Amino acid sequence: MNLSRASLDALELPALLALVAAEARTDLGAGRLLALMPTADGEELARRRAAFEETARLAVEAPLVPSLDRELEPLVARLAGDGAPLEGGEILLVARLLATGGGAATRIAAADPPCPELARRLVGVGDPQPLVRRIERVLDRQGRVRDDASPRLIELARQVRASRERLYAQLDGVRGAHQELFTDETVPMRGGRLLLVLSSGARGRIPGLVHGRSATGKSFYFEPLGAVEENNTLQSAVEDLELERQRLLRELLAALAAERPLVDRLAALVGELDAHEATARFATAAGARLAAIAAGRQARLVGARHPLLDPRLAGRRERVLGAGGHVVAVVPLDLELGATRRLLVVTGPNAGGKTVALKTLGLLALAHQAGLPIPAEPGSELPIFTSIIATIGDEQDLLAERSTFSGRLERLGEAWRAASAGSLSLVDELGSGTDPEEGAALAVALVEHLLASGGLAIVTTHLAAVALAALERDGAWCAAMEFDPATGRPTFRLRPGAPGGSEAIALARRLELPAAWIARAEALVGGEHRNLRRVLAELEVTRQELARATVEATARADEAERSAARLERARAELETERRALGRRLESELRAFRDQVTTGLTAEEARLRKAFDEGRRRGVAAAAAARLFAAAPSLAEDEAPGSRGPIAVGTPVRHRGLGWRGEVERIDGDRARVTVGGKRLSAPLAQLETLAAPAAAAPAARPAAGGDRLREETPLELLLLGFTVEDALGAVDDFLDRALRGGRAQVRLVHGHGTGRLRDAIRRHLRSHPLVASARPGAPNEGGNGATVVALRE
Repeated sequence: MNLSRASLDALELPALLALVAAEARTDLGAGRLLALMPTADGEELARRRAAFEETARLAVEAPLVPSLDRELEPLVARLAGDGAPLEGGEILLVARLLATGGGAATRIAAADPPCPELARRLVGVGDPQPLVRRIERVLDRQGRVRDDASPRLIELARQVRASRERLYAQLDGVRGAHQELFTDETVPMRGGRLLLVLSSGARGRIPGLVHGRSATGKSFYFEPLGAVEENNTLQSAVEDLELERQRLLRELLAALAAERPLVDRLAALVGELDAHEATARFATAAGARLAAIAAGRQARLVGARHPLLDPRLAGRRERVLGAGGHVVAVVPLDLELGATRRLLVVTGPNAGGKTVALKTLGLLALAHQAGLPIPAEPGSELPIFTSIIATIGDEQDLLAERSTFSGRLERLGEAWRAASAGSLSLVDELGSGTDPEEGAALAVALVEHLLASGGLAIVTTHLAAVALAALERDGAWCAAMEFDPATGRPTFRLRPGAPGGSEAIALARRLELPAAWIARAEALVGGEHRNLRRVLAELEVTRQELARATVEATARADEAERSAARLERARAELETERRALGRRLESELRAFRDQVTTGLTAEEARLRKAFDEGRRRGVAAAAAARLFAAAPSLAEDEAPGSRGPIAVGTPVRHRGLGWRGEVERIDGDRARVTVGGKRLSAPLAQLETLAAPAAAAPAARPAAGGDRLREETPLELLLLGFTVEDALGAVDDFLDRALRGGRAQVRLVHGHGTGRLRDAIRRHLRSHPLVASARPGAPNEGGNGATVVALRE
């Protein structure tokens, strides 16, 4: 990929990589991230992205790489003889590295669904467990050679213990026989020999060897003659013990050297997995995701944020880069370049965000081609650029005797030479730094060349000639950094359309520079310039009014679409209910017909008997009442509807569809009605009022209000087919009714589906003021397709 160090530094990719690397748990992962470079190889980029996604999926269950306390890369290098031999603790750390790599390899091999990209790293990799177990048999947890690491070591340790016990016995005997000569009951060891502490005045009174004076000078370290031979034996056994330990360590180092390819492969695997897991942690903190790879020359950023400005990362920037930087909310960037709009000229006020917009695209393009997630919303897509050139800031170099403008021209020459169909050119403040007329000529020529090359480009400038050139050429377009005409302050939003002004005087005023200076500058500005500023301000006001009207129209269209969807769902539900009711009535009528047929025989006998006894009056009516007592009927809950006045709170019925509900809101000639926990919208002309239920007779004992509400409040709410927005509104209404009805527990049936509706409902319930707890349904309650809610008292 054609990418110079100057462009990398200008777009601050090293700072971004440092932020990501700070999330790593090993130096192997951090080093891999710090050395990461973008690639123009589509297959290589696809492999990086696949490995990241597979690692992130496995890490959801548990991390693949734990935190390893010390640096690993130098230890692996020293195994090849590059430096001093490893000590016991260092060998133990290499064993932890091997165990980590082996455990990760096992999880990758057993993954379901499979991880084909990560599995490619395991081809030819052996099992490290035999080597790990061998190291653990030799070394304890502190990295020291275990006393039972070999049969010879066990024997030598036994000899050392036996020799010490004999020495202690001899020395105790000497001290007991001449107790007045010794000042201390301890048995110190000096030079590997066990000694007694002899009083300075007792020297020469007992045969033996003196091994030096104490720090106070009042006593000597004394070895009785009878203990000399046993001390020699002890010293020899200790030396043999240490030689055996060193032999075991050398054998471990030789085994590691013999398995160097395995160590290298597993170290590389651990480093890569750690880098991917660190990237996933950073992505979570930054709200980042992998952007789609655009098929053609198309770059689209939706809600993009520069990671070095995002306030959510201020703490990480302070810790890693030494400065937290921006801590207030950032304005996300929406930007699109494509085949018909390949070059964008951005104008606008100073300190309005032009350079930030340019650097955001450049940095995210580099991160994208490095295989990293970018902080942008879904819908963002970026192509694979063959070259990225960024000329930003001061190119002055005093040691090279290069002026600011000379340095700028050299970088612009780089942009000219690198421009191609696959390039991204980012040029800040084009045409500045020299005579405006000549600078504009050079700038327009570069714009024409970038357009002709077919690549994508963003140019920022204050020169009207450059913006005019973009407006007059196919493939180019203009945008301005928005400013508030009422306050004269920038809003940091990129607005396509007419070019904007520099607002230099407005910036000077905000910086509270001397008023006389600002007044004189305004007087010196020509009338033509002032007219241009006035026209641009009027255009901005018109644009903002149009934008507000567009937003309102879009909101109305969305509401109409949602209302249509709700009505369609209600129609489908009513149709389902109608069919179910028809089937039930048909079943009941069939059962009633069979019952009447059976009862006719009994009634016939009863009528004959009554006639024989001379009874005629009321006999037929009684028989009919008995036969039709169980006839099915469709009871009406409310009195027949009327076309009385409809107001908020009025119970109503839809004249065509038949559903009933209560009016929640009236907007003009339409009403929003709550129906069974859901909101529906309908014209007032299609609604009719319902009479209130008849009051209970005075003699009847009314049911308690809570009991009646409980009987009227259903135990569950069906949300199948709802959008997230409609479902959350229905849940709020349903929980409110359930609580007022005295329900302690209800069930929300949302189904399985993609899980989006389920997750949204459960997130909503976690902070709901009426909810005490919520859990997935048991197997007999609908399982994970339902949520059981316990309500607060």
